[in-house]
Amino acid sequence: MSYDFLIPVLPFIGGYLATFSLYKIGLIKKIVHVNIWNFIIGMAFLISGGAGFLLLVLMEVGIKIPSINPQLMYWHVEAGITLTLITIFHFRDYWKAAKNMFIPAKKRVKTKRRVQA
Repeated sequence: MSYDFLIPVLPFIGGYLATFSLYKIGLIKKIVHVNIWNFIIGMAFLISGGAGFLLLVLMEVGIKIPSINPQLMYWHVEAGITLTLITIFHFRDYWKAAKNMFIPAKKRVKTKRRVQA
């Protein structure tokens, strides 16, 4: 089975650029742009995670349905590709908050004190 890369990627890049442009020109607020993409990342996770979980259950039970398993695997992979792309956009939106996760708390406190002084 072959998987499509451009079919899920192009609409999401276009959609992201559209909502980001609407935010930049002032037609929507940043929170609306972020909430749209939070919703999309949640839906992509539900599809990919749900399909993966169902595939796991079917595999553990030993059920192989030739017409369902390949289709389920296809959509699991396609949603996973989409989820990966949306996650990259998500990190871009939350970079300032995300980078604090990788800086130890003691260093963050010292940096804040130095900036305040």
